[in-house]
Amino acid sequence: MLLPHLCTDAQGHSVLDEIELKMMGPGGASAQDGVYFQRIQAAQQDVVHWNIGHALPGHFVDFKPMVASTLIAVFSGQMNVTVSNGEERQLARGDMMLAQDFTGQGHMTRFLGQEACNYLLITMPGGFK
Repeated sequence: MLLPHLCTDAQGHSVLDEIELKMMGPGGASAQDGVYFQRIQAAQQDVVHWNIGHALPGHFVDFKPMVASTLIAVFSGQMNVTVSNGEERQLARGDMMLAQDFTGQGHMTRFLGQEACNYLLITMPGGFK
């Protein structure tokens, strides 16, 4: 499963790309085995902490880097993430993103739409396993 990935390039700019979330089927079967997946399961993941956020449309968070690998999952509403090279990614209900832009200018977040954005932030040491 591919997830949007926010990271820093060699020049210190925040950029958007994608990262593979490894999946396993029941009994440890891989996706290549053609097994029907009853659930998506990554490796056991260490978590430092988690937060549930709530932001109203129009709320704005200026450019800043992340302090640790953080998975963002949007429950409702919309958020727009802009990286330092100007590229944007809009996240809405059901979307996830892994944020790992630890250095440089970081990214900016703007909350859009007609309803509040409710989201989950899961901070993980070292990113996905």
